[in-house]
Amino acid sequence: MKIEEILESAFVVKPDDTLSHVVARMTEEKRYEAFVFDGESRGIVTMDDIIRKNVSEPQKMKISYFMKPINVFSIETPAEDIINYMLVSEYRSLPVEKDGKIYAITKPKLLGFIKDEVFEGKNAEDIMQKPFCVKTDDSLNTVLSVIKDGGNNRVPVIDDKGKFAGLVDSLSLSGIIIGRERLSLGARSDGEKSRIGDLNISKFATTDVVSVGPEESVKKIVKEMSSKEVYNVVVEDDGKFMGIITIKDILKLIGKSLETVYIRVSGLGDEDEFVRKKVDELIEKSIQKVLKVIRVSYVVIHVETHKKKEKSDSKKYSVQGRFVTDKGNFYANDYEWEPISATKIFLERMETEIFKQVSKERGR
Repeated sequence: MKIEEILESAFVVKPDDTLSHVVARMTEEKRYEAFVFDGESRGIVTMDDIIRKNVSEPQKMKISYFMKPINVFSIETPAEDIINYMLVSEYRSLPVEKDGKIYAITKPKLLGFIKDEVFEGKNAEDIMQKPFCVKTDDSLNTVLSVIKDGGNNRVPVIDDKGKFAGLVDSLSLSGIIIGRERLSLGARSDGEKSRIGDLNISKFATTDVVSVGPEESVKKIVKEMSSKEVYNVVVEDDGKFMGIITIKDILKLIGKSLETVYIRVSGLGDEDEFVRKKVDELIEKSIQKVLKVIRVSYVVIHVETHKKKEKSDSKKYSVQGRFVTDKGNFYANDYEWEPISATKIFLERMETEIFKQVSKERGR
């Protein structure tokens, strides 16, 4: 399989488009992300970021306010590098350039690059998460707090008997933006405006999800997620909610492991063996240090080489990555003139953030 075989039409917006216009389009086409383009790539806008902001008049705000810079990948980029970048950034889609045009590549389609033997002997219960859930009678404000404070981008809803009742994510919550536009235009009274956060979360939950049993094979789940282009499946047992499986949980399985930690590093394919070995040693040493104070489930790191503009210029390396731990996700990045130094500085920055958080919690 080649990257060009799984490219899709990109969802493109202009920097001056209004937030309300873009959200309406994203909702209609079920898009979690939009690429901002006006003759050249400007960045990416995610529904996750939009929902986390408290926007009162979306029809007056330009979408460029929510824009973040993003790399446009070439059609020759190895699938492994794209997978790693998705794990680092947690985007659901990325822009790819082919023949001067921008296309999109999505997480579900990338699953086709993983060999079946990776999933041998694994079932749903082995890789599922047990996320924080809300109850069917919780309010919109409660769920928004979970999303904003906990860094979650999907929250299961269960009833009093523990049965799955729906899933809330940024796309299912997009109606909030449209509702705020109506409020700002005076479509409701002030009294109704003040109660929007008190609405029952069931009004925003979607039940259009794929459900599997705890003994379902991961191999079969992967094929279903890829063919139906879904980003997560719900695990249920005899009607009771057990957990959720995301594409991120599947992609991390293709990394090497150190103790209980899955590790993925990309972007060093053009470097010599000494550099790759030294980077691996630095990463493993850092993980061993961090494991003494916190449990780490997986680490993903992407090294990017910034090409020379002139022959006399030196190459520059950027390193960005994520440590997923039982205390939350930690993200860091750094730049240097050679890959070993860039990785070393990146890891030191990551360790500082983790130890700071652990120290803070111990002092409570």
